[in-house]
Amino acid sequence: ELFSRLSVPRVDVGQQGTPGGMCKGIDTLLSCDALDKPNVLPRPNELETSLAAMTRAVGSKQFEQRSKPLVGAELVEAVARALLCTISRKQEVGHHNTMFDSVSIPAIPISQYLRRLHRDFRCSDSAFVCALVILDRILNTRTDDPIHEIQLTAWNVHRLALCCVMFAAKFNEDRTWCNRQYARIGGIDLLELNKYERILFRFLGFRLSVDPEEYQLYLRHLQAIADVSITVPEDPSVQALAEKSAGERRHDVHRSSGAKPCFRGLVRGVSLLLRLLSPDDDEKH
Repeated sequence: ELFSRLSVPRVDVGQQGTPGGMCKGIDTLLSCDALDKPNVLPRPNELETSLAAMTRAVGSKQFEQRSKPLVGAELVEAVARALLCTISRKQEVGHHNTMFDSVSIPAIPISQYLRRLHRDFRCSDSAFVCALVILDRILNTRTDDPIHEIQLTAWNVHRLALCCVMFAAKFNEDRTWCNRQYARIGGIDLLELNKYERILFRFLGFRLSVDPEEYQLYLRHLQAIADVSITVPEDPSVQALAEKSAGERRHDVHRSSGAKPCFRGLVRGVSLLLRLLSPDDDEKH
């Protein structure tokens, strides 16, 4: 598996007007009151969405039409750059765990992970644009208690990206995989993926469709962020991968420093022992 086991603290938080605080079967992410308004996205905060992050990164640069369309690996790389701009660095200070957080930062760069999803999902390029729209809806959704809100961090970006691409593929593609195959490709357990799908589907208010105008808006921003002259934050997973590789090298050096049995020396020792124990030729005569 690409990720470590989840460490999910269960929090019993009461909501006003809601006996017990949480709906049974939805863990601690979605309040019962939120189910009454499935299509409402209250209090949007654009500072936490990929669209706003791309706008800040591009700055005053004009959103010009590219001479050639953004497709394939270039589109996937642009989505990865958008996610890097959206990742919040505030979780390191006073962060609370959610069910989507890994125990440690996954040691696989987000661009490499998205390329893997693009290769093995065998879905169209448009699914990744729609996945970015769906992700922003998740980040835009607000509940009565801030602890149930989701923000994109280095600990959950891989899992949320996997779920959003899976949602977009299932909703828009004619041929899709079963969840077992999606879980295998994404590197997580099937039970975890089923739980994520159930919770996020309700968290989104069962809304997965993307309007053409919304799609074109995100595509224009992706075309702008694809420009390599635009600086994006460093991928935290790259540092995690470097630390993991360094730890493996230290472990290999430690193992190689121990004494290894030499077969040639063992044979010589046995031969010498046999000569010492065998009688001399003079004694035989």
